[in-house]
Amino acid sequence: MNNIVRNIRRLSSRILKSQFQISRAIVFLLVAALMLGTARQTRGCGPFFTDAIFVYTKHPDFPLEQFARGQLGVLKPGYARSYLFVAYRNLIGVSFSEAEVSALKTLWDERLNYAGELDDSAWVKTWTDARSKVPGVGAPAEIRAFRHREKPHEYETFLNCQQDAFENAAATLAERIKRFGADGTQVRTWISGQDLVFANCSEGNHIPEPLSSGVEALSLNDRAYQIAAANFYAGNFDEATRSFDTIAHDRVSPWRESAPYLAARSLIRKASLAEKEDEGRPALADAETRLNAILRDKSLSSSHHAAARLANLVRLRLHPEEKLHELAHAIVKKENSDDFKQAVWDYTALLDKFVGDDEEANKKPVAPNVRSDELSDWLLTFQSESAEASTHSLERWEKTNSLPWLVVALAKADAHQPKLDALLSAAERIDHNSPAFPSIAYHTVRLLMESRRNRDALRMLDAILANDRSRLPASAINLFLGQRMLLAETLEEFLKSAQRAPTGFSDDSDGRELPEDEKETTETTRGSKLFFDADATNTLNTLAPIDVLTQAAFSKTLAINLRRDVARAAFMRAALLDDRESAGRAAVLLGELHPELKELLAAYQRAATPDARRFAAAYLSLKFPGMRPYVASGVGRTTPLGEIDSFRDNWWCAQPPASLSGPPNEEQDAKKVKKVAPPEFLLASQAVAAKQFSALRELGAGPDYFCRLVIEWARQNPTDPRVPEALHLAVRSTRYGCTDKETGRWSKAAFDLLHARYPNSSWAKQTKYWFKD
Repeated sequence: MNNIVRNIRRLSSRILKSQFQISRAIVFLLVAALMLGTARQTRGCGPFFTDAIFVYTKHPDFPLEQFARGQLGVLKPGYARSYLFVAYRNLIGVSFSEAEVSALKTLWDERLNYAGELDDSAWVKTWTDARSKVPGVGAPAEIRAFRHREKPHEYETFLNCQQDAFENAAATLAERIKRFGADGTQVRTWISGQDLVFANCSEGNHIPEPLSSGVEALSLNDRAYQIAAANFYAGNFDEATRSFDTIAHDRVSPWRESAPYLAARSLIRKASLAEKEDEGRPALADAETRLNAILRDKSLSSSHHAAARLANLVRLRLHPEEKLHELAHAIVKKENSDDFKQAVWDYTALLDKFVGDDEEANKKPVAPNVRSDELSDWLLTFQSESAEASTHSLERWEKTNSLPWLVVALAKADAHQPKLDALLSAAERIDHNSPAFPSIAYHTVRLLMESRRNRDALRMLDAILANDRSRLPASAINLFLGQRMLLAETLEEFLKSAQRAPTGFSDDSDGRELPEDEKETTETTRGSKLFFDADATNTLNTLAPIDVLTQAAFSKTLAINLRRDVARAAFMRAALLDDRESAGRAAVLLGELHPELKELLAAYQRAATPDARRFAAAYLSLKFPGMRPYVASGVGRTTPLGEIDSFRDNWWCAQPPASLSGPPNEEQDAKKVKKVAPPEFLLASQAVAAKQFSALRELGAGPDYFCRLVIEWARQNPTDPRVPEALHLAVRSTRYGCTDKETGRWSKAAFDLLHARYPNSSWAKQTKYWFKD
């Protein structure tokens, strides 16, 4: 019950988290759409399961500031392009100032967190607090800054009234109160007009009526401005543009200087919300002309900063390729941009527009005009999965002899590269303090291993892990440990490299590898610090024979949580395949590590025949759903050994798990489990390991196996007092374990036998249903 409550609480918090992130994403997506005419996909709700992250692939290790300062680790092609830009500048020796590091940190925080909190309540409150100082105007209608519009097969939400609109309204009201008094008719008239303006923020077409010509000029000018603003928020952009143009030519209007800028802004909003991008280009061209005129007009200097930002946005839309290369040349120079954060944001957003930002984009060729600047060429080549990337990177390295291109050339090379020796020779000369060293060292080791120069690779790895470890991010350390594990010549060497400290823990609910808070992580890991990554578990599950798995369980090299997991897997595998000697050894250790199993393990050890031993092992496993013949990667199963996991993470599937951070999934695990080469110490035992692994898989999923075995034992030993309970537990396993097309048949067979032979038992009374899937 505690496990169910814990999982429900965890699931609820993640659903709320996902809903909150989706709500934040709506505006982030709209900003991208308004800027570039593109949109991104979001992920659905969970449930999501926390797992260990050993190597970040979407971004560098936290804190991200260390990456900006040159601690690059082993660069991954899957990093977002803003990180790869930062890597490039560090590789060319142009470090970032503290102001630039701060700007990058802000950019990354906003992107990783969907551009920050999008709560408009504080903005609206600024206005309503100012409004409340005027007596007799009544309570305002509810104001929401976001507006929705329905399109064929789409429902779009965008930020219509921005923060400055409410701040400017509050400031204007304060000025009018100062001039006319809080109870003046002019102030109340102004507020009634402004209420209509803000009514358009979320819906409708609420336009204030013009004032009669008998009122003073300021009130007439204010109302003209409110009418223009109301049309803007209502989506009447042509009318808004005309109104702001009229105000701009009114020399006595206090809004004259801002009106030209707002007319241009109306045209940009019109273009941004056009049904098709091409339909908005005339409005953008008009806006560009107007903004350039504003920037040339010294009398409009108060609008120059805002106009320059809008002009930049228009250039992004109208002249994206030209702007891309302009930004690429600007941001590689130190402190060479007035708004560095925006420049990096715009550069990477433009790259996304031209080449896409998903895995498929990296498989397609990129137009030469897009990669015509050095930064873009390097970045896109590093991310490319095409065959041409290797040739191009080698050519660029030979021509430039530069560090960035050496990194890419090594990353793209394989053991058949004709100029491999030249690359390795250049790599050998790189200083260990260079920001490029971890990437170059990692790929050097990889190429040495691919070239069967394992002795050289081993010496290099041992030197790195002994001398350079303190300078490496956790992800880089784990990558080197993964390589060292493959070169292990003894089991102890293997285990030492196989257990690793995660770089973080995450449910990765949105694909951004965002770490959980420390409190939730502690609850999940129960204080454990070291875990197996998938490469280690793939080796143990598919390439290690039972006797090696048993030896590993006895090794004091492993952390206690891993010894328990390996001991459980060793015992179950040996028992399922009736390796009596190995199972007996593992049973002794397992009883020490899990005292709650001692009695059932003793029954197994007393069993005299293979069938009796198999039934005893199955009976034990049925009572303890956490028992399985496979080792878990990552966090693994967090539910106590003897409890049913409420998300069906119980027993095992026929296919070894890729990860046990969630319920087993035969199809997904089959895709995720990658073949790994056996380390040196396992080469001689591969025939035995393959035979055992094949036999284990032939037994099928745990619940099917239990039903078959228990039914057979019950028919041969009907008086065994354990049989009714075992039949009940076998049926239960088909509800909470891994299932396939045969599960329903076996579930019914066990159910029928229980009710036919033991109808009056308490176990039959508890077993009211059998389960089809």
